[in-house]
Amino acid sequence: MVTEVFARTAAENACVLHGPLPRDHAAGRVIEIVRSHAGRAEVAVPDGDTLLDALDVPSRLVAAGVAVLRPGDPGWADRLPDAAVGITGASVAVAATGTVAVTSGPGAPRATSLLPPVHVCVLRTSDVVAEFGDAVERVAARGLPSAVIWVGGPSRTADLEMRQTLGVHGPKVVELVLVD
Repeated sequence: MVTEVFARTAAENACVLHGPLPRDHAAGRVIEIVRSHAGRAEVAVPDGDTLLDALDVPSRLVAAGVAVLRPGDPGWADRLPDAAVGITGASVAVAATGTVAVTSGPGAPRATSLLPPVHVCVLRTSDVVAEFGDAVERVAARGLPSAVIWVGGPSRTADLEMRQTLGVHGPKVVELVLVD
């Protein structure tokens, strides 16, 4: 089953996978994850993400007392570097590589998943495909976004002394919430 392969390869990429969870538990898990990482810092959430909106994540975060930062908020660009967590949905996930595709466009800046030290990505089990080519076809069929970011786990580099270091050029932690 592709979701089982995805779970294994995402773990190999140092992602933390939650689920598959029933729809009514997924938003609660997102809030738990955010609380464990954010403290009182702001949490960046894009506008118009269909999955996050369907799960009512933005309003549930606010109701839980989380400081939510949206792209239309005053000072978004200045405040985003201090956000503790960036939350996005994923367009598609690739089981073979353990990667997710995060698309950007109006209301969904690329930096939401790239700048905060923790990236929480929510995706549906129905959006997990077997191979990379399947994922590219699916993204293209929906109309090309301004950018597609292929997230394969925390940012990593081995530039210095050939020792792998996480979080140098992007998130140090990637948590995936898989919704059944």
